[in-house]
Amino acid sequence: MKTYAIILAAGKGLRAGLKKNKMFAQLAGRTPLEYSLRACKKAECFDGIVIVCQDCEMGIAKEIGSKIFPDAIYTVGGKTRQESAYAGLMALPDDVQIVAIHDGARCFITPELIVRCIQSCELYGSGVAGRRCTDTVKTIDNRDCFVRTLNRDEIILVETPQVFIKEEIIEAYKKAFAEGYTGTDDAGLMERMGKKVRLVESKEENFKLTIPRDFIRGEQRLLESRLMHVGQGYDIHALVSGRKLILGGVEIPNEKGLQGHSDADVLIHALIDALLGAAALGDIGELFPDTNPIYKDIDSMLLLEQIRELLEENFWAIMNIDATLFLEKPKMSPYKESIRKNIADALGLSMEQVNIKAKTAERFGVIGDEKAIAAAVTCALRKR
Repeated sequence: MKTYAIILAAGKGLRAGLKKNKMFAQLAGRTPLEYSLRACKKAECFDGIVIVCQDCEMGIAKEIGSKIFPDAIYTVGGKTRQESAYAGLMALPDDVQIVAIHDGARCFITPELIVRCIQSCELYGSGVAGRRCTDTVKTIDNRDCFVRTLNRDEIILVETPQVFIKEEIIEAYKKAFAEGYTGTDDAGLMERMGKKVRLVESKEENFKLTIPRDFIRGEQRLLESRLMHVGQGYDIHALVSGRKLILGGVEIPNEKGLQGHSDADVLIHALIDALLGAAALGDIGELFPDTNPIYKDIDSMLLLEQIRELLEENFWAIMNIDATLFLEKPKMSPYKESIRKNIADALGLSMEQVNIKAKTAERFGVIGDEKAIAAAVTCALRKR
């Protein structure tokens, strides 16, 4: 379905303590508007975008937006968020079916969260980013005294993007204006229509730039995310009769296979160690000990998928992987692309982020004597 994003950038950001709109302030060398637009671009799921800004800032908004979305639509916002969002909705092309409304000040949004919100809308009719509350929540009176404690299991801290079927969210906005109601988000207007709004739980920081310390926190995060963490892994396994030869999750015809407690996929084992090393999360032997019978003959690709989950839980993103196999035979040329695809799919990467090389040992040592196969892997990670 044709999908557009609306980026709200028309606020003044008075609570941020800045002399200009916070959307055009510098944050680690870029503006919050640019970060939000780049995330939308990387999500690769929008047919177009609408940028809502103040009339006096239309020039700078176009200067930033044209570099990322050359065909972006620009429209002037209103005095409230609700008026600005409605202006964005009215600027959408007629054939748009799904719309994602996003506060540009939530500039740490990830492409992954954007995609999940859109997928939720495609399946269920809505998809709103939010985070479950982990703190104790209380109401207070006008003297700042606690009145009662709320059930935090029923509380969600709502974020953006908020994704809906275009015609339904427009109807909700029209009803709100007709009844003189002003809400604080799009989901609230849908709720007033009796519509079920579906949560898409955000797994990463998606905070909004609101007060001065948010900018300090945001700048620190952005600078840290640009630091590259490099890991290296190495593994070697003996070649023996009666075993399958599995490299990078691909079964390769050969008279001998690799000996080991699992499937002995030497390439994946070296890769796991490289990823764990870059993230300072230990090594493969600590996570998957060969003394545990559960890992007997296990497919190493399943272990790699667990490593992906571990990295995501610790907010690590993989930048690239470069791997080298050391073996005399078989020739690896026919299998490299399949191995690259296996690894990319398991880790949620593009194939351009994975490189596989193969070298012989020129008949030296145990590798040259065809008694073993080794692998060395280097990878780079960054914080999300």
